[in-house]
Amino acid sequence: QIRQIFELYAEYQALLPTVKELNHRGWTTKRWVTKKGQSKGGRLFTKNNLYALLTNVTYLGQIKYKDEVHNGEHTAIITPDQFDRVQQTLLRNGHSGGRAVRNKHGALLKGLLRCGSCQCAMSHTYTCKGTRRYRYYLCGHAQRNGRDQCPAPSVSAGEIERFVVDQIHQIGTDPQLITETIRQVRLQSEDGITHLTEERTALQHHLRTHHADLQTIASQPSTTKRVSQLADLQEQLRTTERRLTEIDNDLASLRANQIDESEVTRLLVEFHQTWEALAPRDQARVLELLIERIDYHGQHGQISLTFRPSGIQTLTQETAV
Repeated sequence: QIRQIFELYAEYQALLPTVKELNHRGWTTKRWVTKKGQSKGGRLFTKNNLYALLTNVTYLGQIKYKDEVHNGEHTAIITPDQFDRVQQTLLRNGHSGGRAVRNKHGALLKGLLRCGSCQCAMSHTYTCKGTRRYRYYLCGHAQRNGRDQCPAPSVSAGEIERFVVDQIHQIGTDPQLITETIRQVRLQSEDGITHLTEERTALQHHLRTHHADLQTIASQPSTTKRVSQLADLQEQLRTTERRLTEIDNDLASLRANQIDESEVTRLLVEFHQTWEALAPRDQARVLELLIERIDYHGQHGQISLTFRPSGIQTLTQETAV
């Protein structure tokens, strides 16, 4: 559940919509029973307790003592990359108010661009010289630890934005690229279905195990330990059942949104014409809908785009005549 919370915040890029989604799912803060048998936690999420969760280094396998952070003996729940991305967004939102705020500097790749060398997010920023403003994207690792810590710490915003748009446009001018793009998107969708199906099977096994354990513990004499175990198992059951529902919904969506080759071809062929007619805010939305991530490998002069499995199909449906 912690991993999913970090993923949700990375998707929504703001505390409030993440809080709304968590409460919509019926998720709560951690619940436990004290030695006196009192139930604690289990509260609805708020911006404050979500912020505390997202900045908790315990999930990184670390412990905090006063102002010092040390490696713990417990296993990390999330990766340093996941934690780093969220901290960057929290830091940025502390000044801007979140993704919903108007992107006045026209950062088309905001939230999409990543440094391939350091495996971290690249944030949009700018410098001013006289009356001119120069926009660029900066590696989060270089921003925190010094530009010499990354082989390619920054890239011109205008140049990389034009390159990304041109790459999408180029796909529409080459029939072989269109065919390969459709094939890759289909493979992504099939991989998504496979992974979700495997997770569903594993969760169903856990569900059966939880039910068996619940019956075993329920038949034991009533003790404080038994009450705590029952509460933990019931929470695990609720979490597992909610995740199974989410998986079923995601599977249904992936199976329903199968690629329409003719519509995808039309979208890619007409992309440049459609793009030029869009306002900057809509252009950013189109890129966010189409692209899952962009990896910038500055030291090798390489940029790789990962499309969203259902993004192209969703956009073709929206732009269909």
